[in-house]
Amino acid sequence: MIRTLPLAALLLGTAPVHAAPTEWTLDLGHAHIGWEINHMGLSRTVGRFNSYDGTFLIDEADPANSQITFTIDTGSIDSNHGPRDTHLRHADYLDAENHGQITFTSTDVLMLTPTSGKLTGDLTMRGQTAPVTLDFTMIRDRTYPDFIPNYDEVRVVGFEATGEILRLDHGMDFIAFLDSPTGLSVDVDLHFDLVQCAGTPDTNVPCTWGR
Repeated sequence: MIRTLPLAALLLGTAPVHAAPTEWTLDLGHAHIGWEINHMGLSRTVGRFNSYDGTFLIDEADPANSQITFTIDTGSIDSNHGPRDTHLRHADYLDAENHGQITFTSTDVLMLTPTSGKLTGDLTMRGQTAPVTLDFTMIRDRTYPDFIPNYDEVRVVGFEATGEILRLDHGMDFIAFLDSPTGLSVDVDLHFDLVQCAGTPDTNVPCTWGR
């Protein structure tokens, strides 16, 4: 339950006291879901997911009514190394054949400052669900300028978020050997823009990119 600031602290918008949740759209052209993990205490292995989407119903007057989800295509994992990615999709790790999606559903938002806070939710991988908390920061809230073609002066808000996932929480207990190259905790980082797309034409770039 959000107990402190109105969602102006999340999106820095001014809204009526009883405003209904507003749907925001994830700009797939300006989004990134990345991860990194320990590699035998050496340089960390870094990767990302290439296919994902989300739903964002934001109540700027009463953040407790907001609902945020992410859905990630498991098989889109990409560490810039084909054989390793094949193993990561294997049942030893993500088991992409049997669990094609990773999902996150928000359960709580806590504002710590007017532009930062904690987003907690249920993360499901390999059919097993565990809570995860992301530390998020709102980077900027603005309107696209009118001179950019097909951006239609829509309102856009940029975010960054970080968190930690414990792979054992999701049944991912494969360990090749002592001091395995695959660590037990995975650091995740997200960078993404949300745009208000209601009433925009089909030619709008941030609202339709990748869809």
